[in-house]
Amino acid sequence: MPNEAVQRGQAADGHGIVLWVPTIANKFRPTVAELTANTVKHLTYGLGPDGFSHDHQIATISVGRYTLDQALEMDGVHTDTVEVKWVYNRVAPTTIETTLGTPGVDGNIVHILGYPNDHVIDEDTKINAIIPVTTSVPRDVPPTTNSELMKIQKLNVRDKVAREHEIEVQAA
Repeated sequence: MPNEAVQRGQAADGHGIVLWVPTIANKFRPTVAELTANTVKHLTYGLGPDGFSHDHQIATISVGRYTLDQALEMDGVHTDTVEVKWVYNRVAPTTIETTLGTPGVDGNIVHILGYPNDHVIDEDTKINAIIPVTTSVPRDVPPTTNSELMKIQKLNVRDKVAREHEIEVQAA
């Protein structure tokens, strides 16, 4: 019996992008112009090493059939949660602080994995998720010895999340 070949992975280091995109007309078909507009903010390097958390849970619905002795399941409600932990600088506010720091602002988090941070977004760019959010209240991360000041912030998901299999980037 042949052994399965070891599948090669890709290092996470240096291969991820997190953007704040204020406006996307159709999150399932974003344009290159929308994703590269001068209003788009690059957030990646303002986040702490564990500073981006997007969790996706799917509730399970248990179903049955007349006389069937096996429980069946189907997908239920999808729940996405997003939380960011960002660098805080009272003297020189960071891009994230000036972009996300005000509660109640609507926009979109665009998460892209597998490309270097300086990747130029084009028609062939694959996007992991577009998450429509409203900013919540940032809170202090308690400072500790030999640490950097940080804020942590929940971003409230306000509309259906577009996932990578649903996204087709179109030229402007």
